[in-house]
Amino acid sequence: MSILRIGDWIITHTESFKPREIVLEVSTKCNLQCIHCFRYAVQGFKYTDLDFESYRKILDNAVDSSVKKIVFTGWGEPTINPYILDMLEYAKKHGLYTVLNTNGILLSELASDLVKIGVDELYVSIDAVDVELYGEIRRLGDLSIVSQGLKTLLEHKEKSSTRAPVVKTIYTINKLNISSIEKILDYAVEAGIQEVYLSLYIPYEGGLRGLECDSEDCLRELKIQLEKIAIKAINSPVKISAPNISSYTSRQCPFAFNRAIFIRSDGKASPCIYMAYTWTTIYRGVKRIIQEYIIGDALNEKITEIWRRNIDMYFKLFFNYMPSCIDCELVKYCSYTLSTEFDCWGNKPNCSHCPYHYKSSYCPV
Repeated sequence: MSILRIGDWIITHTESFKPREIVLEVSTKCNLQCIHCFRYAVQGFKYTDLDFESYRKILDNAVDSSVKKIVFTGWGEPTINPYILDMLEYAKKHGLYTVLNTNGILLSELASDLVKIGVDELYVSIDAVDVELYGEIRRLGDLSIVSQGLKTLLEHKEKSSTRAPVVKTIYTINKLNISSIEKILDYAVEAGIQEVYLSLYIPYEGGLRGLECDSEDCLRELKIQLEKIAIKAINSPVKISAPNISSYTSRQCPFAFNRAIFIRSDGKASPCIYMAYTWTTIYRGVKRIIQEYIIGDALNEKITEIWRRNIDMYFKLFFNYMPSCIDCELVKYCSYTLSTEFDCWGNKPNCSHCPYHYKSSYCPV
């Protein structure tokens, strides 16, 4: 049994210390070129699909490791993978709670099968309900195609008398769409979307500058817009979740909290989607190198063994045993905050400036 020593304390894990969820990347390819997508920040990014045999090996590994839930998402569009329906069906046959995160471009083609297979949740990313603005943000995308896909899905659900998949959307906030936030609520009601997650854009090196909302003026405007949609949502059937833009006392790693582990399309395991590849952010005015952090290989190791081997990292994440970089007065000058290598307490990796950890950006886990 793994043992963690902290000062005079000796900590061990119980048999229940296992991952409950895998977040699986089945493709790094995409049919859109969204202006806020940080996949463009990775140098030499490889475009691949996870083949079905490798997928089956990872899925069987997950089931043997007592995993109960699988989320199909990652640094690409999952529905691009030619075996996506077979993958979803295989997961459901093994009794896993199944979630698909998509841009919705292929939803019309997949809608009938998603209902038949019994996919539990569907995240459809929509960053504007105005056709022109949507096209500006989600380049190569067409809002009318996504809207038709949602309509088709709703029709198949009604025909089958089922609520599944429960439809949710992620709205990535930037300076272009901040004034349109309120409109997503009416769109959601009409499209059969049950939950809307508002998430701050994470700026990256090489991306369009000026999109981020991190100035005092922009954050003030964002607060006004969030208050508007919150009031409007009181009498709406749609649940709205807003990003954290002010308080840094409440922190929580979404992957650790949900006992989730991220698995790339090559089978390599990472603690989360944020540190799955090496890239550079410019978050809250500070340029940071997010270094690839690999903790195992799901094609050749038991997922439970990967999880338990990293007990010290998960202890830190479970109990926030780390500094808080974002609200530190030295944040713009401290060398520790410039990368994810390690923090000023000696923890490795450094998660102390992760926007998902501060709940300012949303992770579908």
